[in-house]
Amino acid sequence: MRRFILVVFIFPLFGQIVPAQEVFNILDTVYLGEVTYYGELKKYQSGAKIENIPAEQLDLVQEGGLENVLMRFTPIYIKSNAGGLSTIRFRGTSPDHTSINFGGINVNSLTLGHSNMSNIPSFLFDGITLQYGSSSAVNGSGAIGGAIYLGLTSNWTNGLRVKAKYTIGSFGEHLYGTKIFIGNGKWESVTRLYKYEKENDFPFDNPYTGDIENRGAVRDKQKGAKIKNMGLLQEVNYRFHKKEFIKSSVWVESSWHQIQPNMQSNYHYGGTQEIDNDNIRVWSEYSNNRHAIKFYGGAGYVNDMQVYDNNGLQKIGTGRVVSEVKAQHDISARIGYKLGAKYKYIVPNVYTYADSVIKKEEHLDIYLSSYYNISGVFRMTLNLRQMFVSNFSAPFTPSLGAEYSIRIDDESFMKLTSSMSRSFRIPTFNDRYWGTQGNPNLKPESGYNFELGAWYSFDNGACRSNIKLNAFYMDVENWIEWRNFGGWQAWNVLEVVSKGLEFQANTCFPIGEMEGVFILNYTWNPAEPVKNISETGIINRQMNYVPKQMGNTSFILKYNLWSFFADGGYTGFRYANDFGKKLKPYFLANCGVRYKLKYQEHNLDLMFSANNILNTNYQNQEYYAMPGVSFRFSIKYDLNIVK
Repeated sequence: MRRFILVVFIFPLFGQIVPAQEVFNILDTVYLGEVTYYGELKKYQSGAKIENIPAEQLDLVQEGGLENVLMRFTPIYIKSNAGGLSTIRFRGTSPDHTSINFGGINVNSLTLGHSNMSNIPSFLFDGITLQYGSSSAVNGSGAIGGAIYLGLTSNWTNGLRVKAKYTIGSFGEHLYGTKIFIGNGKWESVTRLYKYEKENDFPFDNPYTGDIENRGAVRDKQKGAKIKNMGLLQEVNYRFHKKEFIKSSVWVESSWHQIQPNMQSNYHYGGTQEIDNDNIRVWSEYSNNRHAIKFYGGAGYVNDMQVYDNNGLQKIGTGRVVSEVKAQHDISARIGYKLGAKYKYIVPNVYTYADSVIKKEEHLDIYLSSYYNISGVFRMTLNLRQMFVSNFSAPFTPSLGAEYSIRIDDESFMKLTSSMSRSFRIPTFNDRYWGTQGNPNLKPESGYNFELGAWYSFDNGACRSNIKLNAFYMDVENWIEWRNFGGWQAWNVLEVVSKGLEFQANTCFPIGEMEGVFILNYTWNPAEPVKNISETGIINRQMNYVPKQMGNTSFILKYNLWSFFADGGYTGFRYANDFGKKLKPYFLANCGVRYKLKYQEHNLDLMFSANNILNTNYQNQEYYAMPGVSFRFSIKYDLNIVK
């Protein structure tokens, strides 16, 4: 701890190396696949690792859920099967430790504590921003391992723009999507619709037939793994002034999938269950930045409902009302602050909860954020947050970050970053109130996060490059798991230490008349329990379904109207259970070609891609089959009539 604090505060001693105050702005602007709406996140979180997924990569994987984008183009592990169930493992943490934010709403289920990544369609959003490490001081309960921000860009359309996309792929895959932008420059309506379905009837080699006389694998076809998702995202925005506006979004989502049978059940298939999720998410916000003190107010409503296997008597749902107000004041170019409060009123609707135990719950978060610039090269931020829960006690959550920028020459810069923060998660409703198995005496999970980073940026006009290296250390106490101590129940059973290194490199360079974009990600992440209340539980061993090593790379080559792309990802071995069963490492490769044609206000985009071109046989969840080589063709039409 003392060494970390020394590194944080030693940066100002070198304050004369960079005389230019513009260094922070330049470093934050020179970024491949630019998406600029994460400036507010960076402003009050110096030292935090916050990345946008490049727009070109996001555009390549708009079919299905967010898990496809994350697995292919980020150093984040997703535990998934082929049947519509995917959960995130951000920096070795559990799915409950990542907040997923849409406007002022955390879309995670309040009963389960996390989201099925397959039910978050990348097609609906303009950008995806990732925050690595703890952000509880900014996002509240649950943001221990990381945070995801689902972005919508306000274009203030003056005219009409229509985008339509159709994709057909192997194993009965279809995507139908459209986006309609209408406005007069002052008001804007944006309608986004999609429907995604997949039969998932892929062939695979099945070694788990139960035939003891013929133990070899047999050729089988996946059954009972269909997916049908559809959604609507409607925006209505109005601009009173370039610094004063109101935005409203309504996101209605219906996600249905069959529960994929494991390989042995698939061979002796006799049917499967299904899960139906319906979600309504509404968020409206007003921003007034015309005065010295900037004001923001937001309000929202969320209704989540899950029905298991068409049994209407076993509903699992919650309704909540969310409101937030904050004021921001930049006292000078060097110092500023933000003060706000967020309130949630939650009513659960779960068939196993007793009314005598829980009818409602209220949350109130009060927070203060501030920044301080020193000599234009050293920047610090401080965040303080206190959450109050009607039926629980939550800890005080601070975070401190620092950045120091160095101008090497006219073409290159370096930024050194550091941060330390506290994080927490209050137990989910299921953890506390599920029938007789809920445990109302659970303690909140509590963690500490420390991070150091270095970022080198080069831009000579022809070639642009960003290289980042981050080291992190995270200690989470009172880790909650469901254990069978004479009966299944939620317990505070573990203390987990997750640490590691992350390396990322993005380079854009000319090749004659062509342009190449190369991206590389690598992570080394030991994540181990250091304490366990169970004598037979794992300790000082890698956590289940957390690979110690992961890496992926992608390359895009552009020539006139053509683009060629290829990417590949390596996932190291994972423990599948507490008894030491390992899933083998695997490497997946994908490639494709794209052609863009433009005529006046008409744009046509054709793309053909092949996934898992090496036909790798692998398991991402023990005993569950995954598809081999598959193909996909998509056509996208863009009509842009601007007044």
